[in-house]
Amino acid sequence: MKLKPVHILLGAITSLSLASCEDPRLVQKHSQQEAELTKLRGEFALLEERLKTMPEDQSLKLKEARLKQQNLEAELESLDSEVVSLEEEKKKLEEDYKMYQSRYVVP
Repeated sequence: MKLKPVHILLGAITSLSLASCEDPRLVQKHSQQEAELTKLRGEFALLEERLKTMPEDQSLKLKEARLKQQNLEAELESLDSEVVSLEEEKKKLEEDYKMYQSRYVVP
């Protein structure tokens, strides 16, 4: 019968666990590692809880707001140039009207 890697691994773990039960240094090291694992699990749980309570990422909304701002600034610039051209047209029409009034007497 051919042994699979899983069987070999289980055998190695079993032999190590039996050997560690006999040596007091290994037993102490194992208990220290268990304590460290418990501490790390607690810290991990705290970090998970903090992550759950964190506000959502606002970078996408910020990006959209900046894009909207750019669009509005471009529209404002376009409207400003349109206002300038309309004021020039108004001024020209007023001058034309004054010339018309000077040529023709309006009662």
